[in-house]
Amino acid sequence: MATKTMEWRPGPTVCRCCLAEGCYKDISTEYFWMGKREVYAEMLSETFSVSIAYSTAGGPNSNSRLICEPCISRLRDASEFKRQVQECEKTFMQHLDPGSSSALGCDGNMVNIEPEDVKVEAVKVESRLSDDEFDDRVDFGDDDDDDLDDEPLTKFATKVPKKESVDILDLLDNSKAAEKRKSSTKIKATPAKKTKKEAPKPTSSKPKPEKKKKEPHGHVAKRNAELVLQYSTVYPFRLRGKQMQCVYCCDKYEDPTVYRNHMDETHEKFTVSTAFAHFGKRSDYLKVDCTNLKCRLCKQPFEKLEDVAEHIYERHNCKELNLNHEIGMQPYKISKDNFECLICNQKFASVTKLCRHTTSHYQKFTCDICGRCYLTNEALKYHVKCSHSGKHLCRKCWGEFETLEEKRKHQKLSKACWTFCCTVCGERFNSWESKKRHAVDIHNLPEPTYDCPDCGEVYASRSLFYTHYKLMHTDENYICSFCGLKFACRRLLEDHRICHTGEKTFKCTVCSKAFSRDKSLKQHMWIHSETKRFVCAICDKQFAQRVSLKCHMKSHHPDINKF
Repeated sequence: MATKTMEWRPGPTVCRCCLAEGCYKDISTEYFWMGKREVYAEMLSETFSVSIAYSTAGGPNSNSRLICEPCISRLRDASEFKRQVQECEKTFMQHLDPGSSSALGCDGNMVNIEPEDVKVEAVKVESRLSDDEFDDRVDFGDDDDDDLDDEPLTKFATKVPKKESVDILDLLDNSKAAEKRKSSTKIKATPAKKTKKEAPKPTSSKPKPEKKKKEPHGHVAKRNAELVLQYSTVYPFRLRGKQMQCVYCCDKYEDPTVYRNHMDETHEKFTVSTAFAHFGKRSDYLKVDCTNLKCRLCKQPFEKLEDVAEHIYERHNCKELNLNHEIGMQPYKISKDNFECLICNQKFASVTKLCRHTTSHYQKFTCDICGRCYLTNEALKYHVKCSHSGKHLCRKCWGEFETLEEKRKHQKLSKACWTFCCTVCGERFNSWESKKRHAVDIHNLPEPTYDCPDCGEVYASRSLFYTHYKLMHTDENYICSFCGLKFACRRLLEDHRICHTGEKTFKCTVCSKAFSRDKSLKQHMWIHSETKRFVCAICDKQFAQRVSLKCHMKSHHPDINKF
């Protein structure tokens, strides 16, 4: 197979397995897919014996530990296929020759035992695994794409006696029938006598201890977070716009240094459970500032939450901490004009953008349908209900609509279902811009401006500021290989690249005329439509395009200025 050559440019969105850019996850983080635990570095090692070398400069989730979604899918299929082959071989050998001395080792390889060295005695053979254990071991759920092989298996190792060609499914059916016959003959040989039931003899065996139920992963992470908060100097906070809100008294501060001083002076003594009260019943992550991270007991400084947790566990004998599970906290180091991710060192224009990005490092619940990831299982269920239930639902009133157009019409007309709400008077709006304009015009609030923290440029529009910061002060942009222009997203780059390539991939199904862009084709299709959108107000002549109406007005009604 010819290898695919590609031009590689190192960056924060490069996959370690294919060097592609796009949607990616951390290769050593624990994720959950269809209820199963996945760590992609472990799957690479177990399936292919491939170990990934990490950068010594970066910690967990650094740029050298990323893997894209297509590679995850291929790795998942390969790991599942290896497991299937091992289990099928094990099952086949058990039922093909029950007296055979061959067995599978722990690594899935065949281990042969010489029959001359083993004395065989007739003993009562019990089933090695119960039905439940077999189902857990070999999963035949919907996620199994491959079934047992139907073709006959005729080639075996040299030490195994030759057999006739057999079908694995027939062997399994025959073995089950043989077991039934054995059990029926045993019952006939020892008929039950009609006697009084004797009391069961007391046995000296102790009752089996009940297995402890595993505590949910979210509960363990939350308990770890509570202990770290109790014994370290992390600063928990909530985010309200540009301000950090105290989890204890709800005061808001725009300057992170002032917020930390408030926590040191006002909340030196605190109740741990209060910091988690805003979660309710959700298994969420607590945002914490780790700028002055120290142990409260011995004042030893630390850089990472994992280090201080290990210190508390070993040095201060806090055995309630479970170091095998994660800590239910998201770490930050926030300063007034520097918003940098503590995990991957990526820069952002505002604290809001930073918090949204940091959350992406902890999204472990993946949608089986579209592949989107979410922070909690509750958020994933909400997404499935809204997006994949087969119904068009309004997320505010939960009304159901037959088509997407009806839903959009409802959201446009129903003011109660508008997303944005004025914090002063409670009026609702369907866009963030209209809400801000209302606050300036009606409540005389100052018009917001956006100052670039790196170069000091001031913008009146939030979108323009974010675009400027992304293009000028980060590497998160897309560069045209023809002219070197930068773009904020891939869609704009692809739209621009057509100017250089001249490709016309959108063809009209009526007249076969080709266009470079989809919107140009849609505008062209009005020519073939019986409905004309633009009508002359004087002579009632109809036109498919506005430019045609303008030309008509200039030619036939030059004295009319407005139309």
